Amino acid sequence: MADNYILEMENVDKIYGSGDSEVKALNHVSFSVHKGEFIAIIGESGSGKSTLLNIVGMLDRPTNGKIVIDGIEQREMTLDQQAVFRRENIGFIFQSFNLIQELTVEENIIFPISLGHNKPDRKKIDSIINKLGLEKRKQHFPSQLSGGQQQRVAIGRALATEPKLILADEPTGNLDSKNSQEVIKILWEISKEYGRTVLLITHNHDIAKVADRILYVKDGCVSERR
Repeated sequence: MADNYILEMENVDKIYGSGDSEVKALNHVSFSVHKGEFIAIIGESGSGKSTLLNIVGMLDRPTNGKIVIDGIEQREMTLDQQAVFRRENIGFIFQSFNLIQELTVEENIIFPISLGHNKPDRKKIDSIINKLGLEKRKQHFPSQLSGGQQQRVAIGRALATEPKLILADEPTGNLDSKNSQEVIKILWEISKEYGRTVLLITHNHDIAKVADRILYVKDGCVSERR
């Protein structure tokens, strides 16, 4: 396995059900992602792209195949080890923000750090908050924020543990065009300025054009050609 790859997938299948009800959500998926790459993943609803992201993020387990993240094979880790690895190395951004309504902006951002019983580095957290333009909102609650601001908080939460890999599942799906452009600009800068690898699911072909590469998902298969 190459040292400059953050992610390597080899003949990965994901099968749900059996017999007549069997669904092959992923079908012999093989591809690699270099460290620091910005990858867009495009596919129709039901094509398998969210399943792909969930398996990369160890929120689901593949039926067959080999997945290596930063030199470590998923199958060699126990579920507990996967949970720790996921918390420390993978950041998630979802379409629905998934913020904790009872926590402030600052508290939402540091929440993943507290899960590991670690103390946040206040300088780094303040740097993230400033980078996202949330310095005047850090004591606000999610209900007091616009959709674009909430998604920026979600990005801050994903960055808090300094993950090597960021998985973004339709992060602009609930945003207008202006906020969508701002979110994608932030993700691009994070990838290029901080060397973070980003896998972005999107239906928007214009958004996908900013990526270093585009992967197309159809009927559980992944390719670089439409």
